[in-house]
Amino acid sequence: MLSQSSSLVFANTQWLWVAIILAMVGLALLIIGYTRSALRGIWLLVAVLLKSAAIALLALALLEPVWVDEYPRYGANDLVMMVDNSSGLSLADRGEAIQGALTTAAPDMPPEWLAELERLFRLQRYQVDRRLTRVDDFSGLDFTGQASSLVTSLRSITARYEKRPLAATVLVTDGNATDSDALASLLEKIEAQDEPRPIYPVVVGEPLDHKVRDLAIDSIEVSQSAFEDAPLTLRLRATARGTFESGIQIYVTNERGEELHVEPIIFPGEGGELRQGTVRAQLAAVAPGISFYTVGLRQVVAEGEEPDTEITEANNTRVVAIDRGRGPYRVLYVGGRPNWEYKFLRRAISGDAEIDLVALLRIAKREPKFEWRGRTGETGNPLFRGFGKDIPEETQSYDEPVLIRLNTRDEEELRDGFPRDIESLYTDYRAVIFDDVESDFLSAEQQKNVESFVTKRGGTVIMLGGQESFQKGDWDDTPMARMLPVYLDRTQRGGPAQFATFDLSREGWIEPWMRLRDSQEEETNRLAYMPEFFSINQVPSIKPGASLLATVTDRQKRQHPAIVVQRYGEGRTGAVTVGDFWRWGMKDAELQADLAKMWRQLIRWAVAEAPERLTQELSQVSEGTLPMAKINARVRTETYEPQDDATVSFQLSIPGSSEPKSLSGEPSLEEAGIFTTDSFYEEPGGYRLTTLARDGEGKTIGELETGWAFNPAADEYRRLDPDRELLEQLAQASGGKVLELGEIGSLVDRLKDLNAPVMDTKQRPFWHAPWVFFVALLCLVGEWAIRRWKGGTL
Repeated sequence: MLSQSSSLVFANTQWLWVAIILAMVGLALLIIGYTRSALRGIWLLVAVLLKSAAIALLALALLEPVWVDEYPRYGANDLVMMVDNSSGLSLADRGEAIQGALTTAAPDMPPEWLAELERLFRLQRYQVDRRLTRVDDFSGLDFTGQASSLVTSLRSITARYEKRPLAATVLVTDGNATDSDALASLLEKIEAQDEPRPIYPVVVGEPLDHKVRDLAIDSIEVSQSAFEDAPLTLRLRATARGTFESGIQIYVTNERGEELHVEPIIFPGEGGELRQGTVRAQLAAVAPGISFYTVGLRQVVAEGEEPDTEITEANNTRVVAIDRGRGPYRVLYVGGRPNWEYKFLRRAISGDAEIDLVALLRIAKREPKFEWRGRTGETGNPLFRGFGKDIPEETQSYDEPVLIRLNTRDEEELRDGFPRDIESLYTDYRAVIFDDVESDFLSAEQQKNVESFVTKRGGTVIMLGGQESFQKGDWDDTPMARMLPVYLDRTQRGGPAQFATFDLSREGWIEPWMRLRDSQEEETNRLAYMPEFFSINQVPSIKPGASLLATVTDRQKRQHPAIVVQRYGEGRTGAVTVGDFWRWGMKDAELQADLAKMWRQLIRWAVAEAPERLTQELSQVSEGTLPMAKINARVRTETYEPQDDATVSFQLSIPGSSEPKSLSGEPSLEEAGIFTTDSFYEEPGGYRLTTLARDGEGKTIGELETGWAFNPAADEYRRLDPDRELLEQLAQASGGKVLELGEIGSLVDRLKDLNAPVMDTKQRPFWHAPWVFFVALLCLVGEWAIRRWKGGTL
């Protein structure tokens, strides 16, 4: 954007042809005259050139050339000066350096360069921390702000001065923006402008000395697994600066201050270098619901010794929010007969507080209608003789299967067998498991309900490998066949699969819920020690898009799918073709524990993503003056249709406050069943949000709890060296230039010739310049002198 603001224009262009003709005539006469001259060689050429230049200048005068100077009109253009007032500039005397450059001993007397800028432009002063604040002068800078919202503030300046004559923006900062995630969008907006206004970043500070010590947690990623032995993994990106002879530890404490985890850390590299590393910390047990943990780095010191002094300890800790959800999550098991698989499955789930396994078992199939030669007048199945005479409606008839219910919520649940109404299936269960049961067990309507349970409700259906599952159960050409991740329309040729060995596929190795050991070597040894299986449902192939997680290889070296899953509609389906997994638990106690763990992880995978009637999405927006949480609560009916007549309320617990903040959900204008609210926040710590939804009759639909953590100090001190790269990007995109703080006085010379929106012009006739006459006269005198000296005549 810096440009030379002077240009040459011609005020009398209509005399152009006259000037050209006169110049050509003069040159022609000059050439004719010099043909008779005694001059030869270089002196002839010099003489011709001097007189030609004089003729050209005289001809040029006919066009009245004028110098036009352009410069910003005094006091007509805005110049924004933004100064970073965040606490990060209190380090290494950077704040004092800013005050020394921007202020003088007299509060009402700015430095000379600043006073000159104020004379040339309408100087608009701002200080930036979490907010963009207009100030009269910079004497109030205290460098205590909780954040450096540089990108957001620049976007705000762009919007404020969009219709005003903004000449440029000067940004005094170290470049460590806490909202740097929004930099890419700002750069795109600047580059999309026809004439972007230049930004002149002024860098404050130098990289810290290698002797400076500091420990910092740059970021924390929480990997929340619903699976055993890896309930919670914290992945920390940490930085160590300087030498710590005594060592460094990571520690994790809960809300009561109790230490849950302590682990030493070794950073790679030499002690004097800035060393970065990634650290993983696993917590063995985390309570259901929302929990807030403090994760920190500290020096290892002996009792009575003092730790080494760090430049700041504000970046040593971060608060992290953990949302484990609240169970138990109900799963329906439907079995065609009591079998060993259910025995081991039930035993495995019985110790899991997060899973509630409800079973519907058939202990006798439907019998043909004929007159049983029993007692006179007896119409019920003799299996029930002597039981339940006071409730005859529970005694199955001969032509009905004999079913038993296990672990039901009350006496009404599953009283009529598998749910016939879709509402009960939707609201009571997150997953349904079918084992050793044929297709005729369910009516056509029930099968459609099961498909809808997956596609619309988002539940999970798994079929286990009993002897009447898959093709043997005539499930081909049913809704179940459409859902399952394997084909059932044909059978595989060859004999039965015997002596089959189990192994994980490539996709199975990367799925955490398919692995039972921490390391690959241990997992490989475990797989090698597993027993062989003899009851395999041979499915020909898996469907496109399905994930093959495990296979079995029989004695004939044929490989068969063992565990296959896929996404289907809003939910998921799975197929376990091995029908005698119970053999796994019969070898020894260790393998029995492995079998139980496998069942628990499979069931937890099944329920992990199935939504309830009330769900919510939480997003955090940090582009304003204060960070804001946006909450969208989605409410569904019993058939999982959007529910508009609900009332949604929120209770937000704020750190340091004993009273929660009440919020009400407003119906969305864009989508039915969505209720939205938002809230600003600025206190550091953990925020807990409780959402309650009621229907039109006041009945509770659901209650959820979620939360988030806010760490302004850790974000502010995440980087201690100036971020020159960010500032270079701003300057390059806008056409500005990065300056050092010591060069800030040169802004006057850089900005006074700026191509501003409002410019003044000054015209200076070219012919009125004394040097023009001097050059023309010098050319004529020089030419005359050469002729006299060398004896030439014209």
